[in-house]
Amino acid sequence: MPESILGFLVCSTKRRFKVGAWGTGVYDNDAAADWTADLALDGLSAVRAALVGVAEAGYIEAPEGAAAVAAADVVARLRSGGGERSAYCADVVSWVDQNPSKPSVELVAAARAAIGSVRGDGSELAELWAESDEFEAWHTTLDEVQGRLS
Repeated sequence: MPESILGFLVCSTKRRFKVGAWGTGVYDNDAAADWTADLALDGLSAVRAALVGVAEAGYIEAPEGAAAVAAADVVARLRSGGGERSAYCADVVSWVDQNPSKPSVELVAAARAAIGSVRGDGSELAELWAESDEFEAWHTTLDEVQGRLS
């Protein structure tokens, strides 16, 4: 993996911090991994917050983009029952298994829109992946989530 992604991505919310990425998967980064704690605590409220956050952002910072992709993945799992199963997403799989409700049409639409926003202009995450050799693999991950939202 190229230095720009494998290294640290410097991003900001209320304060500066670093986000590490080690792969192109939904949960292969610190921001998505951290967001799963929000899911465990707040459930669908955390999902909605992450999706609304990117919808309202003029520019999507990398951590918010990664959290929105993870939130969209949760919606896709609730909709389709599918998704990656790895140690990185074990808590998400467990949460979905314990909360098997079908997502609303509005939530699915918000998840689709979030994926589009994160992959488009105005997204730090898209900019960072575009600088890497793994841009197409990252797009494939987003396509897979988007497909489960259909």
